[in-house]
Amino acid sequence: MRFILLFLITLILIPGAIAQNNKKITFETKGDIIWAGVDRPGDLFLVLQTGEVLKYDKQGKKIGSHSFKGPPTLLDPLDGVQSFYYMVDGNHYGNISSDLMEVTKFPLDPAFAINPWLVAPSLHELWILDSADFSIKKTKMKSSSISLEAILIHLPTKKVKDYVYMREYQNYLFLLDKNSGIHLYNALGKFVKTFGEKDLTYFNFLGEEIYFMKDKQLIFLDLFNDERRFVPLPMACKFALINEDKLYAVESNRVTILDFKPY
Repeated sequence: MRFILLFLITLILIPGAIAQNNKKITFETKGDIIWAGVDRPGDLFLVLQTGEVLKYDKQGKKIGSHSFKGPPTLLDPLDGVQSFYYMVDGNHYGNISSDLMEVTKFPLDPAFAINPWLVAPSLHELWILDSADFSIKKTKMKSSSISLEAILIHLPTKKVKDYVYMREYQNYLFLLDKNSGIHLYNALGKFVKTFGEKDLTYFNFLGEEIYFMKDKQLIFLDLFNDERRFVPLPMACKFALINEDKLYAVESNRVTILDFKPY
């Protein structure tokens, strides 16, 4: 009798547990989403066509927002304490506080680059992609001078708009080229390799892997041994971003948060 009672209780409780684990959170934005990313703690960042930047936690709770005059050319969510932005219109960059309430603004020294197209953070320094000569530059002494410069000689026929994103991770620089893939450079600005797929619009990192979306699946690539693994997505979306236990499925003006195990 005791065994039967326990069995019946199990039948009652398990469906509820499954429903809770598969709980779906959905919310919409007032404008079109043109970029999405996650910081190291796993919070979601959205950039709208209007220039508004939004931040949400894993439960879909809005942490904060900030409105720029236009969308940042580049946004790096960083470590959760602050994020980084760059505006090519006006050639300035700065940091955004964790609640998006405070924003700093610094002009980019015109001596660093003739036409700075992309600017990304590197600890207390900056990586700069100069479209005038297609060179990559890095500052030193807390962004007071240039420490290295490398010409992108392996990309002779490129257009500046092919380059859509740039980010440093584990002392490597990753440059997203929508017509070729992701170009990898070491800490000295030396080209290492190109990987990924054409027509990518974003990438992100999970531990020692870089991942991106292709054909309704996430492709994970190990940064050190080049091993690939493929994880199917439960729904179609524009951006698919993950942390250790959640999936952010980002559509044009809607976000769905699902329980998700990337391993």
